[in-house]
Amino acid sequence: ELGFVLLMFLSGMEIDFRSFRRTDSHQVRPSSRWSPLSVAVLNFGATLLLAGAFAWGLKWIGATTDSWMMGLILSTTALGVVVPILKEAGLSQTLFGQTILLATVIADFTTMFLISVLVAVVSRGLTAEILLVFLLFVAFFFAARFGSFLSRIESLQKVIAELSHATAQIKIRAAFSTLLIFVVLAETLGIEIIVGAFLAGAIVALLRTPEDRELSNQLEAIGFGFFIPIFFIMVGVDFDLPALLSSTGALLSVPLLLTAAVAVKMIPAFVFRLNHTWREALAAGILLCPRLSLIIAAAAIGEKLGIIDASVNAGIVLV
Repeated sequence: ELGFVLLMFLSGMEIDFRSFRRTDSHQVRPSSRWSPLSVAVLNFGATLLLAGAFAWGLKWIGATTDSWMMGLILSTTALGVVVPILKEAGLSQTLFGQTILLATVIADFTTMFLISVLVAVVSRGLTAEILLVFLLFVAFFFAARFGSFLSRIESLQKVIAELSHATAQIKIRAAFSTLLIFVVLAETLGIEIIVGAFLAGAIVALLRTPEDRELSNQLEAIGFGFFIPIFFIMVGVDFDLPALLSSTGALLSVPLLLTAAVAVKMIPAFVFRLNHTWREALAAGILLCPRLSLIIAAAAIGEKLGIIDASVNAGIVLV
């Protein structure tokens, strides 16, 4: 579970808030009338509608018992895959790269939020307790504002700089403290801990400076070097292949799920044509297709709640 939490935490850290405020002027076409945010929101809206349609179809043929959860599962995108590719291709600071990054962040963030609301409804019913989800976002806002205030105190920054090396490693401790506080807060409020972990990572991403590259490298070393592989090992250990092989319906659902997973990303990606070429729109659709941690997490949550059976969960992991 700690590996799982760290994976979502590092996914939140991948968000480069500064890149949303900078655009490479050479990449903006005179005909570009749509902002990256507008295109990203349109893309996710179309994805959600199409995923819902596929989910209802899968429910109709008996491949799933809950179309709402399946629709959200199909809507996810792997932020941890998109960000490194954009960086490697040198596109992260361009209009095209920012639009893809925004579309990915919106997909990850919104699906996690909606999954949390759905889990709350299934677990406790449609009650006022669902509003507790918003308390986590209020905490995120205040933590970000408080951290921003502290970052402007020069004397404090000097002390932190002195304590960031050798045995103190105050920034690493602060990052882990933020992570654990938000995970515990999410657990206390009855929200899935993935949301708390992701928000904690987003706070670190929001507050870090260009000089904090070493901090990011150290946190990635701790996560990807030890804890996160344990999570993926356990995904393999828990992969219920016998349940998948024993169910003809589940086996038949795998190519259907794979087709749906590709289609719900490729078709809505054509909204990128509003600002970009057909080639770029196709490239955006391909890049938005990969899933990684969130789809596995959502499927596991669905199985735990009893709205996804073991064979369907195995099919989703296989996809």
